[in-house]
Amino acid sequence: MKHKLTLQNIKNYIEGNTNMFLTQFGDKPQYFKEQISYRMLLCSNDCALKGECIVCGCKYPGRLYTIKSCNPNRFPDIMNEEDWIKFKLNNGIN
Repeated sequence: MKHKLTLQNIKNYIEGNTNMFLTQFGDKPQYFKEQISYRMLLCSNDCALKGECIVCGCKYPGRLYTIKSCNPNRFPDIMNEEDWIKFKLNNGIN
């Protein structure tokens, strides 16, 4: 998918790749890492295979690491720890 070069897309690219880098070097909390793992699981049959998000066209996996969800019907924005714990309980996520 070819997408437009916009300020928002540039911001998403920088934010996603920065968070991915920080996660790989252990600088992100467990609740953040869990949400990324959850997103990866939900995107494993389409975005992961395609190498880009099927909704916005941004590169996979970098787009998974942005705070704002590009597909709120699939997964929400990254939550704080308290909200993530509630979300896991409400949705049966271990």
